[in-house]
Amino acid sequence: MNIVGLILRVYSYIYHFIPGLFLTALGALALSSGAHNLNLGMLPWKGEALTWWTLWLGITAIVTVILAVTGWFRWLFPLWCLFVVIMMIKGFFLTPTYVFAGAGQFKGVVWLTIGAIGAFLSSLMLYKPAQNRY
Repeated sequence: MNIVGLILRVYSYIYHFIPGLFLTALGALALSSGAHNLNLGMLPWKGEALTWWTLWLGITAIVTVILAVTGWFRWLFPLWCLFVVIMMIKGFFLTPTYVFAGAGQFKGVVWLTIGAIGAFLSSLMLYKPAQNRY
């Protein structure tokens, strides 16, 4: 029984499930209020499109984690994790529209990105054969 592999997979599930809940709630709240005034500079969308993308990205994260945990479409989860890493690197570091408020925020985003990379690498444990996975 490989407890380290199990801990890494659970980490990657939690890392993507909790932000998925947050994004879903944020998008649903913005939609229900009718005010499409979200300001997420790390994402490439604005206005109503940002509201809808926030909602659907959150739902996608939740569904992808649930599918991975239950064993259905398990291969989809590492792809989702890779998508998140790419979006974070592009949105936080390669897009001129996102500006850090200070050194503390920059360090926080760097740690968040390192966490996403770790979650992606941990999600690759799903590709191991079932008898070697736990």
